[in-house]
Formats: sequence, structure tokens, C-alpha cells
Amino acid sequence: MTIPNKHYEAFVDSFPSFNGKCIAITGTTSGTGYWTAMAAVTKGAAAILLLNRASERATEADASITAAAEAAKLGTKVISIPCDLMSFESIRKAADAASSAAGKYGGLDVLGENAGVMAMPDDRTVDGYDVQMQVNHLSHFLLTALLMPNLEKAAQARGEARIVTHSSGARFLGLGKFPFGATMEKCEAGTLGGNAGTAALLNFVGPQIDRYCHSKGANAVFAMALHAKLSAKGSKIKAITAEPGLAQTGLIHKGFNTATDKPMNGGLKKGAMKAFACIQYMQSAPDGAMPFMKACFAADAASGDMYCPSKKAVLPTAKGPKILYNKGLPHTTVAAGVPVFGPKDKKEKLTVDDAAKETLWAKSEAAVGLTFTI
Repeated sequence: MTIPNKHYEAFVDSFPSFNGKCIAITGTTSGTGYWTAMAAVTKGAAAILLLNRASERATEADASITAAAEAAKLGTKVISIPCDLMSFESIRKAADAASSAAGKYGGLDVLGENAGVMAMPDDRTVDGYDVQMQVNHLSHFLLTALLMPNLEKAAQARGEARIVTHSSGARFLGLGKFPFGATMEKCEAGTLGGNAGTAALLNFVGPQIDRYCHSKGANAVFAMALHAKLSAKGSKIKAITAEPGLAQTGLIHKGFNTATDKPMNGGLKKGAMKAFACIQYMQSAPDGAMPFMKACFAADAASGDMYCPSKKAVLPTAKGPKILYNKGLPHTTVAAGVPVFGPKDKKEKLTVDDAAKETLWAKSEAAVGLTFTI
């Protein structure tokens, strides 16, 4: 069953023209990344850089986005760049290609860090890091650092540029299972909790989910750390983050990881995900892209903001009812680095924690082998 859109088309129409802008997005083979790229095409961006692991699905999605650009007749150039988030070497090559492409358009206006994996086994990448943490955070940290000159160039030329990370409501779950930052260190496979069976994952618990929660927490903390550093420098680059809620994307509904193009393994199968993400709680993938699109494109989006779906749902859990903002139009949960309910709001305590920002930055620099100076 495909869930119909409620807001996407009108939401895209509300944006001003993207004429002259160069936009890069990771993970555009399906879901929120794909629909964000389609929005960029619809609004006439000068260029859209699609950063994906080379695969048949990536080729098909690139062709679909290119066809949409041609049909729109607004002159958008669609550029495909191979980018394997499981390899720092691949990230460096992708950054070189993206820098060269963006340079032809006066810099990079938006870097949308969307690609992600979920519930992966306790394995390591070729670089020796937890798969989920490297794909979801560390590789994006490196990509951001390498593309900063192009972002600064666009910001100076056109008044602003944006770095947008895609977090998740999962950032609130399981973060106490490890000291924050532990999953950003090199270690042997199987030493970060191991793997859970289908039964545990069906209830969205277990070490695979704990590691996922850490990576999604890292996405949000990274945005806030960037915001603090950019603001201190007086930069015109904005750092913003968002969460999609529950949407019918490849990551949740179909059981695919957007960065690997393969079905979920380690016990989290298509049937389990469908059971967890019940249709009654979900929204369409295009509607799920709205918070991310607001962060990327909205005129009133400010550095240090976080956007989440505004409609509440009460989900049953082993510990009782859990209220989640899981669908609907975006609303602001953090404004300019401060939770909207005050700095002591428990939900975003880690997101804006200064010690967490420092830990994340130091461990991320050590992992990617680069000093990221703003």
C-alpha cells in the first residue's frame, strides 16, 4: 500500500525559485533524499549533485531525476557523483568531484546529508569503524570538512549556504547504552553489543538499534556543534538539522539501506519493519522529506534550528505509551541552538550539550584523520 501525499506538492510550491543555486544531496536513490532532489529540480536549481554508492538503483534514480529536470525545462543540470559512505577514500574522491562541479556554479549552496543505514550488524567498515556510525555520521563529517571552501564561496557570493544533517527521533532512544562517542572509535567487530534477533528488532530494541541511535544522535549534535563554531566565526553558512518522523521510505518500509542498496540484514527484515512502522502511524516518503526540505530550502530557516514533524502519535511500548511527533508539517524543536521549551528540556538535552559537542568533534577528527577548523 502506497500512502498518498498530504502536503508535499503545496510545500514545494511554497519555496522561492532556486535559480542559480548548486545543491548536493547524499542518498537520493529513494525516500526523502530522492524527493528532496526532485524538489530542487522543480524549483529550478542551477545544478543538483547526487552523491550515491554506484548501483543499479542509483542509476535508475539518477535517470528519473534527470528526466524530471528535462521535463521542467528550467535548466537544472543533474550531476551524478559516486560516493560510498563506507569508505573515507571514496568520500575524498567524491568531495573532489563535487568541489569541481560546484566551482562551475560559484560554490555549493546546500549540502544535504541525508543518506543512512539502520540496524546493521556489529561489523566494521574498511576503515575500521562501526558501519552505522561511519555511514551516518563520520563520512558526512569528512565530506563537510572537505566541501567547506565551496560552501564559504557560495555564502560570500549569494549571502548564505547551508549544511543540513538528517537525524531521527531514534536519537532519544538507547543513547545510555554506550558513553557518547564510544561508537566513533576503532574497535574489533562484535565488541559494540553484537547482534540482536528479529524479535528484539521488531520491538525497536537491541544493540543494533542502540548503535543506530548513537549515529542519529551524532547527526543532531554535529549540526549544533557546527552552528556554534560557524556563529562564533561570523560565517554566513547555516548548520541545520531535521528528522523525518515515520515515513514510507526504503529505510523503514521496504527494509533497504539507502547507502548500501541492500536489504536490512542482521535480523531486521522487511516484515519486521512493516510491523513496527504501522501504516496508521506513517506518512508518505515525500511528506517525510518536508522537515529536511525546510532545513535545506526555507527562507526563514536559521542556523542552529531543528525541524521535526508536528503531529503527535502515541505509540505503545514495553514501558508504556510513548508520544512521538511522527508526521505532518514541520515545526521547530530547537531554535538557534536552544530547545524551544528551554535549555533544560530533557528531550534535546544531548543535542545541545556542550560536552557532547566537544566529544563528537574530537573523536570525529581523530577518526577521519583531519583537523576540521572553522
